Amino acid sequence: MKAREKAFEALCEIVLKGQYSNLYLRKELSDFNNADKALITSIVYGTMQHSMYLRYQWVHFVKDKISEDMALLMDMSIYQFLMMDKVPEYAIVNEAVEIASKKHKGKYKNMINAMLRRFLREGKKEVIGTPEEVLSIETSHPLWIVQMWKSQYGWENTVKICQEDQKIAPQCARVNTMAASREEIIAQNPMFQKGKLSPDALIYQKGNIADSEEYQKGLLTIQDEASQCVAHLLAPKPNDRVLDACAAPGTKTTHMAQLMQDKGEIIALDLHEHRVELIRKGAERLKLSIIHPQCADAMHVSEMFESESFDKVLCDVPCSGYGVMKRKNDIKVHMKSTDMDGIIPLQKAILEECAKMVKKEGILVYSTCTLNKKENEKQIEAFLKNHHDFELIVQKTIFPFEAETDGFYMAKLKRK
Repeated sequence: MKAREKAFEALCEIVLKGQYSNLYLRKELSDFNNADKALITSIVYGTMQHSMYLRYQWVHFVKDKISEDMALLMDMSIYQFLMMDKVPEYAIVNEAVEIASKKHKGKYKNMINAMLRRFLREGKKEVIGTPEEVLSIETSHPLWIVQMWKSQYGWENTVKICQEDQKIAPQCARVNTMAASREEIIAQNPMFQKGKLSPDALIYQKGNIADSEEYQKGLLTIQDEASQCVAHLLAPKPNDRVLDACAAPGTKTTHMAQLMQDKGEIIALDLHEHRVELIRKGAERLKLSIIHPQCADAMHVSEMFESESFDKVLCDVPCSGYGVMKRKNDIKVHMKSTDMDGIIPLQKAILEECAKMVKKEGILVYSTCTLNKKENEKQIEAFLKNHHDFELIVQKTIFPFEAETDGFYMAKLKRK
């Protein structure tokens, strides 16, 4: 199968059938050479990242209804025209027509050919509308989230968030401080440089971190800088007893174990056994012994443990993920304004239940990788109204444009 045909197939599986992009591409591209892998990956992620803008460029050509998969074929073809300078235009058209010929008994072959050639004649279309509409289309963020962010964070921050989401996320790792220091790794490999937010963060300049010798030796693990700030905010100490309520895949769990110098106990929970296995493997790879993964529901921890039996509790709750769209383009093409309707009550229930586990004078950290005050500040505000035995120490939002990281929210609470 040719690279562009595979890219089209991948987009159909991810966008139309809901496959996870990273898992699908890792599994399906093993038989392709490195150049084709890079081309396929670029087309798939780029098309999703710019989805609304690409659709805006050609949808006015359509007089009759077009199938969803052929619309994706148009999107990925326009992406190559606009964003991939080294790809010959004739090759894009020819392969798109070839793909269309194989689908729907060739019904859309002539339509695809005509629309692509018309786009090449007329050029890209200027986006027209209100400032919010223009920002929405140009950065491929649904209008409702642009309006929500404007209301919550102001227009200037909204513009910066949307523009940052269009960039390629830097590769970031966390040093395994039980095995090496950040300075030692930088000294032996100049491809690494210090991060900006976390004292344990390393930015990798070129290549794949997972292929590096340092990763293979267990000297580091892949984790965004903003995510690393969560464990530092919780600040677990050696010999603490810690509950990580929603732990998988375990990057924050292993970070806490490092801060504890692998002394004490961390109970790490997740709802699904295959994700619990990820926590186990992460701890083994970094040679950390205090992590005890369990398959369990964070909404029922009081049935498993005694009240007030943990020094520190981390609630890194399920969320809408609006802070990680730069890294996870899937979110952009699937997100709906109703997504948070089911998530917000779940977050509240987990926070309520896990708060019971915190000792007096103990610490609870609530965190999400989303930018949405309804899931963040409003949750903490509502919790504190009903729990006068807790006080807010600090809360902060990390915007993705501040240090080229993911967007994150975290709040540190203390039981009086």
